[in-house]
Amino acid sequence: MNVLETRHLSKMYFSKKGGFSHQALDNFNISVEKGEFVGVMGPSGSGKTTLLNLLATIDKPTNGDLIINGTNPAKLKDQKLALFRRRELGFIFQDFNLLETLTIRENILLPLALDKVRQKEMESRLMDLAGTLQIDHILNHRTYEVSGGQQQRAACARAMIHEPALILADEPTGNLDSKSAKQVMDSLTKLNREKNATILTVTHDPTAASFCERIIFIKDGKFFSEIRKGTNRQDFYQSILDTVSVLGGDFHEHESHRP
Repeated sequence: MNVLETRHLSKMYFSKKGGFSHQALDNFNISVEKGEFVGVMGPSGSGKTTLLNLLATIDKPTNGDLIINGTNPAKLKDQKLALFRRRELGFIFQDFNLLETLTIRENILLPLALDKVRQKEMESRLMDLAGTLQIDHILNHRTYEVSGGQQQRAACARAMIHEPALILADEPTGNLDSKSAKQVMDSLTKLNREKNATILTVTHDPTAASFCERIIFIKDGKFFSEIRKGTNRQDFYQSILDTVSVLGGDFHEHESHRP
């Protein structure tokens, strides 16, 4: 079953005077099945951010269709769209987006609190996820009292706790050192394998990408190619590097450590 499907998805931007300005996404087709862990890579300006904004339902396509868990969000009115986004999508951001005024526990529980889930159910889900992500010992800490890697794992828990149809991760390791980045990607892998979470991540980092099961490459707003992991992660990593090299352009790569 496809959790996510785009059909000829296109996004054009226009100048203030109404003239055509830029085709950011051009007839882009992608499908993600339930339980998949998919990465999207491409050079700067390739359309990754536009694609993510469309999938996150914070922007609308110029043409084509986007279907998430059987619903076309572009056809929803504002109030229903906000509810759809809150219940069907989970978000992980490069800069964590945790609230400093709340504890780690309160940050993670926020999506359930908004939906007025019973306290006992909230606590059960929290402890389950906190154990999986190895953050149960920091739940009563404030965000500034824990490391960046722990903050991002808390953000992973927050994205998953309301059991969304799809988790969207935007450069989830972009602000982390290599050790913390590995812990976060290991955490996403655990959520994918143990909780059957469907995850799509946009990343510029080949090491982070090698944790995914499939990578979709985008260039100039169009589908470029796709590679799958298979059984050997080292070979997959090398295939990612080879494709990045063929694509060219600026990937804003920080120093990448071999997996």
